[in-house]
Amino acid sequence: MVENTSANLTMANKTPTSIGEILKWIGVTILITRYEFGQRSSLWSNESGSKHIPAPNIGYRTGMSRERYDTLQQHMAWSFQPYLRPEGMSSEEYRWMLVSDFVKNINEHRKKYFKPSGCMCVDESISRWYGLGGHWINIGLPMYVAIDRKPEDGCEIQNACCGKTGIMMQLKLVR
Repeated sequence: MVENTSANLTMANKTPTSIGEILKWIGVTILITRYEFGQRSSLWSNESGSKHIPAPNIGYRTGMSRERYDTLQQHMAWSFQPYLRPEGMSSEEYRWMLVSDFVKNINEHRKKYFKPSGCMCVDESISRWYGLGGHWINIGLPMYVAIDRKPEDGCEIQNACCGKTGIMMQLKLVR
C-alpha cells in the first residue's frame, strides 16, 4: 500500500507517504465513523454546532490535516494493478488483479506475523453476482450481496481462522 500510494502521490506531484502515515490515515478513517456529520470537512472544525458536544477537531487530535487526509484518500492504492492492461491478459484477469494482490498480501502478512493456536475453524461462503448484467462487464466487478444458500454464479470465499483468537489466518477467493 505504501509503495503504490506513494507512486500515485508522486505522479500527482504530492509528497510520498510512509507506513506510519498510512496507519494514521486508517486510524482517522475509523475514528470519523464515530461521529455524525453532514460534510466530512466539518470534522476538522474547531467549532462545535452544539454547546453540549465538543468540536471533533480531528486535525488537532490526530495530527493529520484535512488536506493531507483528502490527498491520501484520493491517491490510496490498496494493491497493484498496472494503469493499462498488459497485452495478452484477459479483461477478467485484469479486473481481479487488485483483489488478488490484496488477498495475497493479507495472507503473506498473517503467515509471517501470526502464530495460531492448535484450534482452527475453516469455513466457506459465497457472494452471488447481481446488478449490471453479463458474466463479466467492462466497468468493473458487478455488485455482490451475501446470501444464505449457494447460487450457481458468484465468488466462493474460503477462510481459516484461529479458534481461540478468532483471527483469520488465511483467505482464499475461488473464482
